[in-house]
Amino acid sequence: MTNLSDLLNSVKPTEWSYREVARQAQSRGHKLAPATATAYFGGRHGEPDDATLQALSAVLPVGIEKLREAAGLPTHATPYLPPPESSRLGRKERRVVDELIRLLADRPVAEAKKAGRWNPGVASHGLSDSEADIAAHSKKDDYK
Repeated sequence: MTNLSDLLNSVKPTEWSYREVARQAQSRGHKLAPATATAYFGGRHGEPDDATLQALSAVLPVGIEKLREAAGLPTHATPYLPPPESSRLGRKERRVVDELIRLLADRPVAEAKKAGRWNPGVASHGLSDSEADIAAHSKKDDYK
């Protein structure tokens, strides 16, 4: 079990199955497969993604920030807003910038996994203070 799965199990209505959690999320417009819900509640979820956390937050009495905290993700993440000059970029250039942002945001996690320091549900994942700070400030939602 992980900190996230422990939290999810503590707030899930007792009469709901994991399949019902997924059904409730789907009825609210989220994509959450029953197998994904089962993996998250069972602690077999790997690195949580924002879409799944948002779906769970929509149907359970727990906020997205609390879920992100339990998952060891930055809780203060705000969407990236590019500078005004970005309006001069074409579609290809924007895709390159989007991919660069994704790579930068995932780099500290990938390095922690490679070094065997990744532990879902633990905020620092064994990263040094500077690496954790970079991860906390670079892990952003998808570029909008």
